[in-house]
Amino acid sequence: MSVIARQFTKEILLSTLFVLVILIALFAFFDLIGQMDEVAGNRYDLATAFLLTGLTLPSRAYEVSPLAVLLAAVYTMSRWASTSEFTVLRAAGLSPQRLAVWFIIPGILLMALTYALGEGVAPWAQRYGQEIRAAGTTLSARGYSSGAWVRDVTKAENGATVDRYINIRSISASDRNRTGAWRIFEFNGTGRLERLIRAESAQFTAEKGWVLRNVTTVYYPELTSAHTDERQSPVESELREEVQIPSTITPEILGVMTTKPDRMGMVDLSQYIQHLEKVNQEADHFVSVFWQKAFYPLAVLVMLAISMPFGYMNARSGGVAIKIFTGVLIGIAFYALNNLFSYLSIFSSAPPWLMAVAPSILMLIASAGALVWVERR
Repeated sequence: MSVIARQFTKEILLSTLFVLVILIALFAFFDLIGQMDEVAGNRYDLATAFLLTGLTLPSRAYEVSPLAVLLAAVYTMSRWASTSEFTVLRAAGLSPQRLAVWFIIPGILLMALTYALGEGVAPWAQRYGQEIRAAGTTLSARGYSSGAWVRDVTKAENGATVDRYINIRSISASDRNRTGAWRIFEFNGTGRLERLIRAESAQFTAEKGWVLRNVTTVYYPELTSAHTDERQSPVESELREEVQIPSTITPEILGVMTTKPDRMGMVDLSQYIQHLEKVNQEADHFVSVFWQKAFYPLAVLVMLAISMPFGYMNARSGGVAIKIFTGVLIGIAFYALNNLFSYLSIFSSAPPWLMAVAPSILMLIASAGALVWVERR
């Protein structure tokens, strides 16, 4: 790597770090202010509020990293153009292709950092923050006041298919292997309700799976068309202290239901998508989020490409502040496109991965067009 390329990489990385710190500090301030009602209500103290705010920073850094890279690159390119350094480099034979090569190293480093934040640090911090916020209490499924509802398709001892609809009232905040009350509605292959299982609590172990405690099982007979048939079996119930049930539901799947999809890692999303597909439930939204997260860090490289035309603008094209403001508008446009295509992917027949990468492709095309235009002026 040449001296100029090393200096260029250094300035891009330092500028990105500076912008990223400013952006996440701004978000942290508003997050902390938003928790003052909880502190005033004695739900937790100020130190806990600061801790919870700190645990949101990895997610915030992941979200704003493409914008931070764009602003840092625009600032660097504009500053080099305003001091005529870029003009000298162009006169010395610097081509757009060579400039793109210079962007590769900082782009890969920043993209790897974004992946690490989104797949490693942010999901862990989200779960830990959730446990602190719900310390001494339980977690409920998002959007369901009655608890988590999951479908489970498994096999009975005789090999028959059993279709279960399970309602889990709550999940322990400190131990995801423990839950509150369960209600299990079991249907046979023809759709007839065979039994209802109610349990006060459940515990998951790797050896036994789910073990239900204080269980009441209600058996429903098969009804005949004659309501006065004396041979009609009565409804029976059974009380047991402990029942072990085979299930494809795991604590990880239940944990997904207490977390927003965009706060989850790709591994958790993939496991939940596989579960939904196995029980024949709609997974379009989670598939869309999965591909969005897969391609989101690539936006770092796209943002660096967008900044390239700013180096070809001379000082008369506007000051650094105006160019940075233009970069902010471009970043907002990219986020708007990203959200638009995220919603469209659910209703469109196009492959989810294509809808996820489409905003980046459109931005790359626009960047290439702008680069050709400013170079030929």
